[in-house]
Amino acid sequence: MVKKHHQQTGFILLLVILLISACLRAPFTAVGALIHLIQRDTGINGTLSGLLTSLPMLAFAFIAPITPRFVRRWGMVRMLFFSMAWLTAGILVRSLVPGIFGLFVGTAVVGVAIAAGNVILPSFIQSQFRQDIGLMTGVYLVSMSLWAGISSGFGLPLAVNGHLGWKGSLLIWCLLSLAALIALWPLLRRKESKVSSSEEENREPTGSIWRSGLAWFVTLYMGIQSILFYTVLAWLPSMLNAQGLSMSQGGFLLLVIQIVSLPTSFLAPVLASRFKNQTKLVVSACAIYVIAFGGLLSGHWIYLWSVLIGIGSGASFSFAISLFSLRTNTAEESIKLSGMAQSVGYLMAAVAPVITGYIHDLSGSWEAAKIFLLICAVLLTVLAFGVGQDRKVHLVVHRKS
Repeated sequence: MVKKHHQQTGFILLLVILLISACLRAPFTAVGALIHLIQRDTGINGTLSGLLTSLPMLAFAFIAPITPRFVRRWGMVRMLFFSMAWLTAGILVRSLVPGIFGLFVGTAVVGVAIAAGNVILPSFIQSQFRQDIGLMTGVYLVSMSLWAGISSGFGLPLAVNGHLGWKGSLLIWCLLSLAALIALWPLLRRKESKVSSSEEENREPTGSIWRSGLAWFVTLYMGIQSILFYTVLAWLPSMLNAQGLSMSQGGFLLLVIQIVSLPTSFLAPVLASRFKNQTKLVVSACAIYVIAFGGLLSGHWIYLWSVLIGIGSGASFSFAISLFSLRTNTAEESIKLSGMAQSVGYLMAAVAPVITGYIHDLSGSWEAAKIFLLICAVLLTVLAFGVGQDRKVHLVVHRKS
């Protein structure tokens, strides 16, 4: 009977991770494919369209560092439930409230909800699957990437061929968040293991995650890999178009990159969890990125470099997420490192496409922008030597007398 109970709990936990991870990208990656329909219907210009796609990442940057304090007060399960409830509300407001007010307010709420989920889920996995962190991190990342690809690929067909319009196409993703809420409900009744209030009152943290050198290595690693991924997402079709490929071919190569990234997204954390020192693994992934962006400068073998970008992006992002657990001892330390790294990382990701576009405008070609990406890949490789070593972030805590 006890064994059956544990099996049921394990299944619920797995279902929760699969559903929440699916919700952490799909509701906002779908917007990119529908942006021209949204522009035509609402009349918003290019600047507001850019803001619409950047709002979630800006929310990631500003909400991530304050999420740990709410988790400390309410617990991980309750905060995950709140984030999925907020996500459902944001999707409903975005699609059902008329005018651009509902569109932007709903998008902002979606960003806030996803930001909280981004920070909490890796630490939730660490607390629930301590013996299988690598495997479950791989499952979470593949689910997130897979549903991001599905929402990007099916967003427009649902709107046009499915006759849902852009509002209906965006609304449909609330089915995932509602399913996540249902899956989380049984876990709300379980008592989360927390420090008792009397013990909590006697603990006084004297250190800050922001003062840790290792935490800054992890944060910068997260930030630079985010720069590379989101710049490729924004500008690769235009870069390849300047080399003679059509925009549709460029879009197809983006799909290739996302598909190729799936196996490495799964394998990277699984392999990382089997070694105390991950330097060789992390450096190898970054070196693939360097080769890919160096090759992109040559103007030849574009498909090969695109495949290598997919391999490098999947592995690098997975390693970045895995570091939140690998470089900490407790779920509390993990969630603080996750909040710090994602705050800075997604802020860097939000401004990177703008900087890349500015470099292109300034130089008049995409060659300088490609060199910028190559330099970032080299910097990522240098950081890999620091984050790959078997070290831990320690938050100094002492008891009050």
